[in-house]
Amino acid sequence: MATSVGLPGARGQDERTREAATVIRQGPGGEVQILSTEREGGVPPARSARPEAPQAAAPADEAARKARVMVVPAIFQQEARRRVDRELNERFGITDPGVIEAPGYTSFIVDALVNARKFDMLEREELRAAIRELDFGESDYADPAKVAKIGQMVGADYMVVPEIRYLDGQRETKVVPYVGGEQNTLKCKLATAVRTVSVGTGKIVASNIKEVEKRKRVRGTDTPDAVRLAMLDLIAETLRESALREAANIVDVAYPIRIMSLDGDTVMLNRGQGAIINGERLKVFAVGEVMVDPDTKENLGYQEAYVGMLQVTEVDQKTSKAVVVERLAPFQRLFLCRRVEPPTLTDPALRAPAAEPPAPRID
Repeated sequence: MATSVGLPGARGQDERTREAATVIRQGPGGEVQILSTEREGGVPPARSARPEAPQAAAPADEAARKARVMVVPAIFQQEARRRVDRELNERFGITDPGVIEAPGYTSFIVDALVNARKFDMLEREELRAAIRELDFGESDYADPAKVAKIGQMVGADYMVVPEIRYLDGQRETKVVPYVGGEQNTLKCKLATAVRTVSVGTGKIVASNIKEVEKRKRVRGTDTPDAVRLAMLDLIAETLRESALREAANIVDVAYPIRIMSLDGDTVMLNRGQGAIINGERLKVFAVGEVMVDPDTKENLGYQEAYVGMLQVTEVDQKTSKAVVVERLAPFQRLFLCRRVEPPTLTDPALRAPAAEPPAPRID
C-alpha cells in the first residue's frame, strides 16, 4: 500500500528543487521501496534506467534465532515413587532412591533437546528463581496458564512439563530345556506423560503419553551385585530412550521435518545429528490449504496428502540425506515428513544393513 510522507529538504540544497513528498510502499520482505518523489520548482532530476534498489527496513528485534525452551523438573507423585523404591529394594537390593530421581529424567530430556540443535536451552537457575518468586508448587504444573507465566519470566518460547507415571522393574527366570540351566531376563517399563506449553498463547501444543520397555539378559550364575548393577544400567537406558523419543516429538512439533532440496531420488532434510537416525523411514506429505474451524476460527493446521516414503541414508551435523523408497506423486521442496516409528537407541532396523551371509561350503 502506497503512503505519502513529507520530507525536509537537504541542507545546502537549492530551495527551488526542495523535496516536497516521497511516495513509498512496503515490499514483500518488509523492505521500503521508493515509488516516486515530487519536487517543487527547478528541473526534475534525470531518471535512472534501473529501478531503485529496495532499502531494507530495520526490523525491531526480529533477527533469526532459535526458539528458547525450558524443561521443568519431572513430576513424580510421592506415593508412586515410594512404591517403586520399595519394589526395587525388595527385588534387586537397590536402596539408593536417587536412581529414579525425577531430575535425572529431566536431565536426559534436556540433553536430547540440546543434541537436536534446534533450540536454545535456558539455565535451570533462572527457573528456580521464578518458582521461588511465584511460590510455585508441583500441583501448579497442571495449569498451562501458570506454566506459561513462568515461561514469560524466564524468557522462554516453550515450556516442557514431563511426568513419570510409573516405573516397574522385573526379573523373569526360565528353565532352559535339555541343558538344566536358567535364563534370566531383566525387564524395565517406564510410562511418561510429557506436555509442551506455548508461552505466547498459554496453550498446550503437544501432549504425548508413552510407554517404553527395555529388556536385558543376565546369566543365572551372576551374583546379586552383578544383577543389581545390570538393573541400574537398564533403568538408565530406559530413561534415556524415553527422553530421546520425547525430544524428537517436541522438535517435530516446533520444527516439522521438511524436504529442503531434491536431486532425482535423493533429498536433503532439515535434520542433523541428534535429531534423526541413519536408516530411519519417513512418510512424505504434500501440504494443502489451511483448515479453519468455522465456529472458533481456530487454525486447525493444513490439509495433507500422503505422496511417498523416504529412508535416511546419511546424517550430517545439521542436515541429512535420504532416498525415495516410494513415490505416489512428485515430491516438492518444503513437503512435510513424519516418522514411521519413534527413534530408539538400539533398534536393529535403524542400523546399517548386515553383510550378506557367506555362501555354504561344499566339502
